[in-house]
Amino acid sequence: MTTLGRSTLMIAVFTVLAKVLGLGINFSLAHQFGAGRDLDVYVAAFRIPDFIFNLLISGTLSVAFIPVFMDYLNVDPKRAFRVTSTVFNFTFAAMAAVSFLGFLLAPFLVRFVVPGFSPAQQAETASLSRILMLSPLLFSLSSILTSILHSYKKFFMPAVAPLVYNLSILSGIFFLYPRFGLPGIAWGVVAGAALHFLTQLPAVLKLGLPLFSHFDLSDPGVRKIGKLFAPRILGIDLGQISLLIASVIGSTLASGTIAVYYYGFNLETVPLGVFALAFSITAFPVLSEFAAKKDYGGFKTFLSRTMVQLLFLIIPMSVLLLVLRAQIVRLILGALSGTNFTFEDTRRTALVLGFFAISLFAQALIPLVARAFYALQNTVIPVIGGAIAIVLNIIFAYLLTRNFGGETLALAFSLAAIFDVVFLFLFLRRKLGGDLADDFLFLRVIKISVASAVMGTCVYLSLYAIAPFVNMNTYLGILLQGAGAVLVGVLTYLFAGFVVDLPEARASTVVLKAWFKKFLRV
Repeated sequence: MTTLGRSTLMIAVFTVLAKVLGLGINFSLAHQFGAGRDLDVYVAAFRIPDFIFNLLISGTLSVAFIPVFMDYLNVDPKRAFRVTSTVFNFTFAAMAAVSFLGFLLAPFLVRFVVPGFSPAQQAETASLSRILMLSPLLFSLSSILTSILHSYKKFFMPAVAPLVYNLSILSGIFFLYPRFGLPGIAWGVVAGAALHFLTQLPAVLKLGLPLFSHFDLSDPGVRKIGKLFAPRILGIDLGQISLLIASVIGSTLASGTIAVYYYGFNLETVPLGVFALAFSITAFPVLSEFAAKKDYGGFKTFLSRTMVQLLFLIIPMSVLLLVLRAQIVRLILGALSGTNFTFEDTRRTALVLGFFAISLFAQALIPLVARAFYALQNTVIPVIGGAIAIVLNIIFAYLLTRNFGGETLALAFSLAAIFDVVFLFLFLRRKLGGDLADDFLFLRVIKISVASAVMGTCVYLSLYAIAPFVNMNTYLGILLQGAGAVLVGVLTYLFAGFVVDLPEARASTVVLKAWFKKFLRV
């Protein structure tokens, strides 16, 4: 658990850095384009390449590959290496073919992705999509390297790779866009994907893996991965498919609808990337080991405690996002972005962010609970839950946007995400004998919710208490108001945690005291 905690913290730290760079990308785009036509085109151009990668690889190959690879690695490392080499080479060949096909069909596919765009906008979107078609191939190969390193519980280089990727995109915005326009940013994205792969390659080669030496599709290990992989294709991540839904429906609505959804989605995924991703990545190999040993008691205990630790962080963050949504948007996107990102853009993006915050707990739990199924080598239930959630997302999106505007695309997504996590949780309980340490889990969640509600109330009141003492028309004034409210929130959350006897609050206080003492010594 100590090693796991350190790995989780390390991933969280690097993810924070990557997310800071991601926010820098958002700020740069807001400064350059605001929330209008050009950004709608830029965001829409990602939908086809991203859909290909997310459908076939992201969250799909790794969950099929890691359990099988670890089974072989513990018994026959040489055979595990042969299986890995075959998977790598087959992925290279298959994704190269798919990416080339996407390149050829981009003008045709764009008509379905953004049916509300003008012919000129569709042509520009298709041109950018063709450049971006290189990224699914590069990210697919990089994903295999990440899975290998995670199997060895080596998390450092996979955590560094997103930093390099974001730095490349920023370079595209600052250095290539002034000369080449939007295609310059697209080439920055492709270069980032290549660097994402190259950053991890030396660490994998150091393990002695012969990546290009085998291509045997008849190998039983490869076939086993294929059997786990095939049904998972249908379980594409709800968050990613929601971006496609937003592009299709948003293209028929007011200009900037796709842009504000993109901004809101990126802002709300910061805490998800920092904590939910870190927890699910480091927990998956451990859950796979429990499952391989058929230690289901340990499996349930570890999973329930991990869920509580994750919710202890995510629930109060969702409350902070909801209460401070306007300050967050103005500070990150609006206050320094000149005239391109207007107050109307700020209002719309803040509303989207608030709708997303409603389901932050569900979005955080879905990857973890889904990986519990994958560790048990069950890919069917997550696929079914995800498929139903996608259908619900489409239905809710159509009904809500027609009656309440484009910002409710985010509300439709939140409703679907909440359904998905409830569906997964109920079926996982049933698979594990009708119990998932329920008393422990529900009591802790109630305490976390009470402490978060107290925190949210204090944060809301503190906004009004601080406002008369700062100039709310300046960036510094908004920053001081927001920072003061966050400080009040953290203190009241920990205090409320003590009052309701929440062990995680006590443990957090001990950690904070230790860090503070180290800081003073420095």
